[in-house]
Amino acid sequence: MKNEECRMKNSPFFIHNSSLILWGFLILVALSQIHCNQKPKNLLFITIDTLRADRVGAYGYKSAGTPFIDSLAEEGVLFESARSPVPLTLPAHISIMTGLYPPATGVRNNLYDKLGDRAVTLAEVLSDNGWKTAAILGSYVLHGKFGLAQGFDHYDDYFVTRDLGLTAGYPERRAEEIADLGIEWLQKNGKNGNFFLWLHFYDPHFPYLPPEPYASKYPGKPYDGEVAYTDHHLGRVLQELKRLRLDKDTVIVLVGDHGEGLQDHGEAYDGMQI
Repeated sequence: MKNEECRMKNSPFFIHNSSLILWGFLILVALSQIHCNQKPKNLLFITIDTLRADRVGAYGYKSAGTPFIDSLAEEGVLFESARSPVPLTLPAHISIMTGLYPPATGVRNNLYDKLGDRAVTLAEVLSDNGWKTAAILGSYVLHGKFGLAQGFDHYDDYFVTRDLGLTAGYPERRAEEIADLGIEWLQKNGKNGNFFLWLHFYDPHFPYLPPEPYASKYPGKPYDGEVAYTDHHLGRVLQELKRLRLDKDTVIVLVGDHGEGLQDHGEAYDGMQI
């Protein structure tokens, strides 16, 4: 099937597979309406927290260090205007996983709200249909106690307090660790039936402290350095998927949960408008 491009603007959202193309945010619905004769065997779902579309090469940012993200956009479907229903990590991810707006889920804020058991998530539907389900989280704000663990056989929200050089924000794990854990899971489980693996990368979120060589490569632009660093480790996961010969049977979906202010409209970070 030929590549498709939909004219839209704002948050990054890609759907990629060498032989399968899906449409829309509602992955749950899309999986039942595949445009090809065969159903996908696997789903790799990647969320990159606080990722602005205009800092990604596929959206025209010439200084971007995002070759792996760009390759997904080039080979799959790129949505130019995928809008988040809320500029906060927990409620945005809950909307992605349930297809519901925050007033319907009851989750409007980080830390203070929890998804109820009556909600039906993508992981629950796939698990009920025999898929192995796993999630590896980059930030404490998506800890299982806030409700998103339902439906997952494996929900890795284990955070160890350690000095990452972070000066503010929630406890988080670097992209390198998320990629390591994702690769390990694929090696152990990737060839044993259908799987749904969700990887959550948190690095572009404030504070912007890219490790070397990305800090030096993007002087004065630490946010861009964090995005490039994340792209590199995302690439490691994609390369391992190919090495394991799972790429032909795996639909890959990449989405940013919301954007980041970077002083647009007078907002430094996120949570109000972006």
